[in-house]
Amino acid sequence: MAPPRSGNTSKKPNKKESSKKKPSSSSSQAQPRRTTSKTDPNQHHHAAHQNHELNISTTIPLTLQQLLLNVFKTALLTNGHNYLHNREETKQNDDEDATTTEATGDSAEQQQQEQLDIKSLIQTIKTHLYNRDFDSAFTDANEDLLRAYALRWSSSRALGYAGIFRALLKEAIKPVSKDDDAAAAAASTKNVVCIGGGAGAEIVALAAAWRDFLDGAELPSSSSASDEGQIADAVKAVSLDDGKEEEEGKQLTSTSTSATATSTLPGLSVTAVDIADWSKVVERLSTAIRSPTVTGSKLHPAPLLSSNEDEEKKEKKTPGFNVQFEKLDVLSAGEKELQGLFSRQGAESCSTALVTLMFTLNELFSTSMAKATGFLLRMTDLLRFGTVLLVVDSPGSYSTLKLGKGGDGEVRERQYPMKFLLDHTLLSVAEGKWERLLSQDSRWWRRDAARLKYDVGEGAGLEDMRFQVHVYRRVGE
Repeated sequence: MAPPRSGNTSKKPNKKESSKKKPSSSSSQAQPRRTTSKTDPNQHHHAAHQNHELNISTTIPLTLQQLLLNVFKTALLTNGHNYLHNREETKQNDDEDATTTEATGDSAEQQQQEQLDIKSLIQTIKTHLYNRDFDSAFTDANEDLLRAYALRWSSSRALGYAGIFRALLKEAIKPVSKDDDAAAAAASTKNVVCIGGGAGAEIVALAAAWRDFLDGAELPSSSSASDEGQIADAVKAVSLDDGKEEEEGKQLTSTSTSATATSTLPGLSVTAVDIADWSKVVERLSTAIRSPTVTGSKLHPAPLLSSNEDEEKKEKKTPGFNVQFEKLDVLSAGEKELQGLFSRQGAESCSTALVTLMFTLNELFSTSMAKATGFLLRMTDLLRFGTVLLVVDSPGSYSTLKLGKGGDGEVRERQYPMKFLLDHTLLSVAEGKWERLLSQDSRWWRRDAARLKYDVGEGAGLEDMRFQVHVYRRVGE
């Protein structure tokens, strides 16, 4: 029995389910060789300027996708914290005196614990979701249950998210001249706020996209090309043919070297926000992202991203990548809490460049249409010019508004498509404050089932992902 599709129900969710993830419907029957995302016919809408059509049809290289999956497996499958120690530290421990060696051996034995009972845990999660008991599935769930959820659903979603993030990073993260000290200081860090991102899909996907961006993305030029054209160029840069990865890897290295000669990129700070306490899962994933013990490949060796300590040792440092988790119900958050989250009034050196609502917005609308609308409007006022908003959700998602009882005593209800509510809020109520860059009602992201390996237990295989996607940018009033 598969978990229910997110948002395709008229039953009102529990009040506490806001900012939480639930699995979406997906298919594993169609498995083409290349990992591409296909748009359903007649569903593509043009961007704000009709002369540019955006196309996010491909994703990051296959070997980087595999490294992404290995991060999930290493971080979450096994009890203990073996991934906390890199190979160099392990070698140093072997050379210590007998007392320390004995202690290290005892510690290693303690860390060699059994893996999670994935089959049983996933069945428990599915039962909770079927009964719409989201408190038991998320808010009140223990760490094992949350780890199992992330292993089962977040890994597949991260694969699909990575290509979208890779295309948007070039739009949201702008380089500055190394000669402009003031601009470089102001752009030292850019924040990405992931509403409902506690389950880790956004975190690991952003880490993989960030690595690919730093490895091979040509920095945007200062030409007068439109921003929509820049997004299209960024998407094209992601179109790597799996059969030519090694050759293209060499080309991308030289491109990156020349592009960064006169410009510098800010660091990236990712804030995952959720109503449930995913802090332990986020900690495990963020540690595994930095761990060289994760299995990698020749083209994409581990770690997924270098640790801050390793960067300090390098002569040529790369922009940093930091992760933090914040337990917060955005529908009931106060003004100061949201202000701190989006940093409008905070330090100039850490402004928000990208906000994501991945399989979350429809749940916010379903919980309270009025509160969700209010949150979007408050967020609008707190975000700076140029901030990009990304919304991904299940296709055909509807939210139900109760209109009171009719003459016959029955409760009257009306359903609204999530997309309609989103556009109405951002483009009508907040008129002049947002422009729509991309809107697609239905897309498929399909994995390469033949070549991606993800053996984490029965019932936790990878899935394809069907979704709707909408991209907006904050503009001046």
